Amino acid sequence: MYNMGRHPTNTAASRTSWTKPPPFKEAEEPLQAEEWRKMVEQKFCLLRLIDSLKAEYAAHQLQGPASIWCNHYRNALPENTVVDWNLFHEAFKGHFIPLGLMVKHTEFMQLTQDNKTLKEYLHAFNHLSKYAPEFVSTKVKKITSFKRGLGPKLLKTMGHTKCATFNEFVYDALTQENYNVVYTATKTRELLRPRHPSPRL
Repeated sequence: MYNMGRHPTNTAASRTSWTKPPPFKEAEEPLQAEEWRKMVEQKFCLLRLIDSLKAEYAAHQLQGPASIWCNHYRNALPENTVVDWNLFHEAFKGHFIPLGLMVKHTEFMQLTQDNKTLKEYLHAFNHLSKYAPEFVSTKVKKITSFKRGLGPKLLKTMGHTKCATFNEFVYDALTQENYNVVYTATKTRELLRPRHPSPRL
C-alpha cells in the first residue's frame, strides 16, 4: 500500500478553475506528457501546495488510461510508502515519456523528403527535431540535419550551399525547388508539343 499524505485542503480545492491544469488521460505525443507535468508544477506555485500534497493533487488530474496506470503504480508500492512529488514525477516520466521519445527520435533520424514538397518536409522536420535537440542545437547542426533528408535533386544543388542562418538556407532551397518545378514543367511541355515534319526540298 501507499501513503500520498493528506488530501488537499478545502481552501486549495475551492480555488477557481484557473488554478487547475487540464486533466491528463494519455499522450498522443511524448512531449504532451512533459508539458502537462510542467503545467502541474506551475499550479503548485499558484496554490502554494506543500510537498506532501503535490503528488495527490497531480493524481487527481489523471483520467482514463493515466488514472488506471496511477492505480497500478500505487498498488505496487510497498506498504506505508510515502509518495512525494519527486517519486511520483519520476514514475510518471518513466512511464509516459521515454519510449515515445525514442520512437520520435528514430523517426527524426530516418526522416527524408521522399515525395513531400519542401514545405511539407520542413514541417515534419521542425516537428520531429524537438525530439532530437542534439542534432539541431546549432545553425550548422540544424542545416546539416536538414540537408541529410533532402531529395536527390535538391541535394545536388543545395548540398554545398553556405548560408548564414537556417532560415536563409530554407529560403534558398524553396527558391531552387520552385526553379526545378518550372524547369520540369517547361521540358514536359516541349516533349508533348506536336512536331511537324520538315518540308521536303
